[in-house]
Amino acid sequence: MNNSRVQDKFVIRLPDGLRPEIAAVASRNQRSMNGEIIIRLERSLSLERVLDQKNRVIAQLLDRITELEAKH
Repeated sequence: MNNSRVQDKFVIRLPDGLRPEIAAVASRNQRSMNGEIIIRLERSLSLERVLDQKNRVIAQLLDRITELEAKH
């Protein structure tokens, strides 16, 4: 069975000019447009998780600094 037949499919409307831009980038990266879009979505989600984690650490550090300053 063809793997693409069992994968989720999603139709998307792209703003004017975005399709040729994605096509050009995909071509430079030797990927299909679908492959390029998937990789970029995965990267975006991964970066968002990393940024959320960093923001939590920063908030914890700021709280700790505030605690330490209050003791002095």
